[in-house]
Amino acid sequence: MTEQRIETDKMDQPLSLWLMLFIPFYVLGLLSLVVFPFAGNWSWLEGWIFVVSLALNLSISTIIMNQKNPRVLRNRSKMRKEGLTKATKQSASSDRFILPLMGISFFGAVIVADLGHRFGWYALPLWAALAGAVIMNIGVIILNTATLQNAYASKLLDINKGQVLVDTGLYGRVRHPLYTGGTIMMLFMPVALGSLWGLIPAAMAALTLVVRIRFEEEMLLKGMEGYADYQSRVPYKLIPGIY
Repeated sequence: MTEQRIETDKMDQPLSLWLMLFIPFYVLGLLSLVVFPFAGNWSWLEGWIFVVSLALNLSISTIIMNQKNPRVLRNRSKMRKEGLTKATKQSASSDRFILPLMGISFFGAVIVADLGHRFGWYALPLWAALAGAVIMNIGVIILNTATLQNAYASKLLDINKGQVLVDTGLYGRVRHPLYTGGTIMMLFMPVALGSLWGLIPAAMAALTLVVRIRFEEEMLLKGMEGYADYQSRVPYKLIPGIY
């Protein structure tokens, strides 16, 4: 009982201030390394709008999560699956091919857009890139709001000990609002960088999220009490009234 209470308290403790101060520089540096070397131009305006807006958005949302629900950050950072049973293990094992494919498509969308700038492939006008950056960041806000509303949100397909069904907030509108935000973000990343060609890998990344939903729902139906009823009450997966 004591050990469980200590573990619970640790999960709910905010991460260190130094780590929070480091995050903006880390995100800015990582995004810069993905964007500018491939673009071959460190003064690329669309690139800087993309990098700075995304870094600010992610950093602010991380700091808010750390204050309001640090358990979310700890669950999102874990590298090992927990709480899987024989019934749910097969569905969760899909991460072995879905996560690498998602990562390749995600970074591929950015890199293709970078190369498009470098080699002069068709570029969208600045106003379209700015609109893309706005919509991309709205997607990030939806994603992070959904994450904040579900303390058990994890990048891995698993079910935590004591996990309960969340059906309020964004989860009362669609069953996978985190993926809704992620899909919007990924589809508009190349647009924010002024690229149409980048939409090809971005669409692949979005498609992997849709495929992952199928495996995740299989796992939740087998391993989470009340999920079948939740499916009937909230019929849409990603887009209210459509899908």
